[in-house]
Amino acid sequence: MERVDTVLSGGYVVTLDEFNRVIPRGAVAIRDGVIVDVGVEDDIRGRYVGEEVVERRHHVIVPGLIDCHTHTQQYLLRSAINDAMLQLPPVWTKVLVPFERVMGEDLARLSTQASILNMLRNGVTYFIEAGAPYPETLAQEVLRSGIRGVVTYATYDVAEGKVAEPGDVVRKVEELYRSYSGRGGNLRVWMSIRQVMMVTEELMEAVIEMGRKYGVGLTLHLGEYQGEVDYTLAKHGRRPLEYLVERGLRHVKPVVIAHGVFFSPSEIELLRRYGMGVCWCPTVDSWLMGPHWAGFTGIEGLRIGLGSDGGAWGRLDILHEAKVAKALGKAVANAISYFKAGLDSNALLGMATGSRGLMTGEKVGRVEKGYAADLTILDARTVKTLPLNNPVDSVVNYLEGDNVTDVVIGGRLVVRNGRISSMDEEGVVRELLEREGEVKEKLRELTKQLKVLSA
Repeated sequence: MERVDTVLSGGYVVTLDEFNRVIPRGAVAIRDGVIVDVGVEDDIRGRYVGEEVVERRHHVIVPGLIDCHTHTQQYLLRSAINDAMLQLPPVWTKVLVPFERVMGEDLARLSTQASILNMLRNGVTYFIEAGAPYPETLAQEVLRSGIRGVVTYATYDVAEGKVAEPGDVVRKVEELYRSYSGRGGNLRVWMSIRQVMMVTEELMEAVIEMGRKYGVGLTLHLGEYQGEVDYTLAKHGRRPLEYLVERGLRHVKPVVIAHGVFFSPSEIELLRRYGMGVCWCPTVDSWLMGPHWAGFTGIEGLRIGLGSDGGAWGRLDILHEAKVAKALGKAVANAISYFKAGLDSNALLGMATGSRGLMTGEKVGRVEKGYAADLTILDARTVKTLPLNNPVDSVVNYLEGDNVTDVVIGGRLVVRNGRISSMDEEGVVRELLEREGEVKEKLRELTKQLKVLSA
């Protein structure tokens, strides 16, 4: 009998491996944060002795969920963005970025803590930050909490017609990388570009070069606004992704593009050619942009994930986003071609795990030997979800973050029986309540200048 740290058993294990195995009465053997074996429980228990045995008899075990696009320091905007604000051209430069500026580091820490707590409760084991105004604060909270997080700096030098010194921004990015890269197995430091219209060519080229030089990923907002397409066509004679690929983005691995709603067929082919990932944020993309092509287009060979776009827009629940994506994709496919069989549950669960981990460049997103022991465990013992005829369909169509009971990250039970062991959840809730008035006052000051609010 071989000794391991943990043997974890469940009603079903959904592997998302190359064979799409779903194992009834399955079990996972874990040692040193890595999956040693996965199979039928009787076989695993017959070969391995665990220092700890965790039994979840009526639960579904899936790979840890990945939020491939979030803003951890916009959480305090939750329920503050009304329909009138959505019309602002564009809302990120009028509301989101200005709020980040006036928030201050202390509130940024609270926002970060609340975001991470939300994600852990919803079974998210890995997230990619779009660009934090206080990235050092985010990095510290990632290390404390145990969640896997990609930390990036809110990298831009053009906002509301004002241009900052690109060299100053580059120095801040490099300082973040030097200070936090390699600290802790759960923390990653990537590069980011906030938006192609918010960076000078000098800064854009410098960020792309840093990604190539340091061998780290890069995430950016792209294809999210018709005006952005017109901007790059008018200025460079190329659509946004075509332009960035020419300027060296193809040399950075991995690349995660947030939104990518307004991509042409040629840009989609560039995604395939260079293995770039696109993060579909179904709720936010629908509110601000429109139907995403990933819902009704052939996506073979593409790396597509799901993102929340941060707590300002929802509950940071990737399983909920999968349901929104499925409904949107089928609605548009039915309207265009009366085709109802596209975007099935296996594809959507793959998206919910970052294209089975491919978007991250790491061995995550599968329950498979040699992969990180990042697992999300869902309780199906409720009349809202039973009977469990098809576990994958049940996860995608019925189960959500509220069904998560346990979260394993790197072999460690960060959430056990609904209790988060690595953070003081009660303390964060108490502080959110105590500082609610302070947040509202900052929002009042911010919105005084927005005439559209009276509409």
